Amino acid sequence: MLKAIAIASCAGAALLAAGSANAMIINGDFEDVSTLDPTGLVKGNQLSKLATTGSSWDVFDEITGWKTASGAGIEVQTNRTLGSIDAHSGQHYIELDSHPRNNSNSSMEQDVSLGEGTYALSFWYSPRTGNADSNKIDYSISGGLLSGFITGPDASLGTAVGTWTLVRALFEVQSAGDYTLTFAAAGKQDSYGGFIDTVNITAVPIPAAGLLLPAGLGLLGYASRRRKAR
Repeated sequence: MLKAIAIASCAGAALLAAGSANAMIINGDFEDVSTLDPTGLVKGNQLSKLATTGSSWDVFDEITGWKTASGAGIEVQTNRTLGSIDAHSGQHYIELDSHPRNNSNSSMEQDVSLGEGTYALSFWYSPRTGNADSNKIDYSISGGLLSGFITGPDASLGTAVGTWTLVRALFEVQSAGDYTLTFAAAGKQDSYGGFIDTVNITAVPIPAAGLLLPAGLGLLGYASRRRKAR
């Protein structure tokens, strides 16, 4: 089951619908496992099992495009690891309340180069357990561009166990440069946290209809004045 929610930041919601298809995130769906390097085997899992079959998981310091910013590492799970949910896309997804190493909340990050303009961050989220205090995920973009969080079930706009919910947030870049996107587990450190999949940042152009609207209103005003003058 899939749901969608939208959170606007520094721009109108109408711009969100006009998002560009130009993806800026590397390995946002976590399907590129070519550089997986486990920090330590958790349940006897082998790299080949994560790459080719379901029902396996492990914790990594780095995966393609992403690195651990704090905590135990990035826990990658595959389809059929749990009975409640599979990946939103492909066969891999992420949990950041990582096990083992003291059931540590972790964060992961990726640097992205952004020019001036409006952008949309999007990702799919699902809570693992029925305890909303355990499933919180913080997300942010450095430089004060964006910060927010989501948790569940039901605590954030109808999120539910076994359901992927689309989170979308707009932000504005006023100075071109390199920025850091971060996701962090922020709930109870019990090795059960929220899931993340299909992360993306896209440029959001002003819709052509929006550009034409002021001109159209001007023409209507001109026509009205012409009628009154007759």
